[in-house]
Amino acid sequence: MVKHKKAFTLIELLVVIAIIAILAAILFPVFAQAKVAAKKASSLSNVKQLVLADQMYSGDYDDMRNHTAYDQNGWPYWTAGSGNGYVPAGNTYDNHEMLGCDTFDSLGGCTKGFMENGAWPNWGFQNYPYIKSIPLYQSSAAKDGGSVPWSYSNAAGAGNASYAYNGVVNDVSQTAISAPADLISVQGKIATGREALIQPTKNITLRIANGIDINWMGNTYDKGDNYGFTDGHAKFIKRTGVKFRNFGMSGLVHVPHLGTDVPNTTSLTDPGPTTNYWDTWGDCDVSAL
Repeated sequence: MVKHKKAFTLIELLVVIAIIAILAAILFPVFAQAKVAAKKASSLSNVKQLVLADQMYSGDYDDMRNHTAYDQNGWPYWTAGSGNGYVPAGNTYDNHEMLGCDTFDSLGGCTKGFMENGAWPNWGFQNYPYIKSIPLYQSSAAKDGGSVPWSYSNAAGAGNASYAYNGVVNDVSQTAISAPADLISVQGKIATGREALIQPTKNITLRIANGIDINWMGNTYDKGDNYGFTDGHAKFIKRTGVKFRNFGMSGLVHVPHLGTDVPNTTSLTDPGPTTNYWDTWGDCDVSAL
């Protein structure tokens, strides 16, 4: 008697393949979401450590928050570490003298970014003694590449950051803040580079701030990001859930693309490719929030 070996028919194979394809279509997005969630959670932990370091710094310096350098017009050198800092009109210094870094790489950026010896005062360098970990300054945001001074630095011990500091809380007393649980001090940004970036930027003389609603800030994870607050807590918020008040805007905010002034309780714009409103500005008084 001849025995026949059992085998799958063509139809059975096609059914199995179809089932596998359906399962893959269901599971792959779940895996992708889980991966993003893990990255978001890791970044949230970093932000929490940064705002706690902020509080420890304040405790050691007579209740004052981080200090930065300002030009003669009262604006901060807001890109410390890039070698491409803000040069005010009429300034006779070149970028190297202005930023004070000891060494520069072939791109013109500070070799060790915001951790470079001699760099202007910046929040990244000032908080480092309380963190003691350069990786905590970085999230899963892409490394800023290309031939630009603010790109990611591969030098050993270089300061690279995926976060920006709210310039409105620079050089203010912690106890002067009227609503610390509502005032943001640290936010995520979509690229990792060598700058200890300040955004928004505050004029310390006029007490106004600009550059509040920019699409590459607070937009790392699904049109939202992790934010750290001046009371020490941190959480993920969608961009449209952040209000101008959360950045220290104490009155009306001038929004040119809307052609009008809006209350400080107005939300930021849902980020898109054209959402880059540098010229959004308003009065900032952390004691009147």
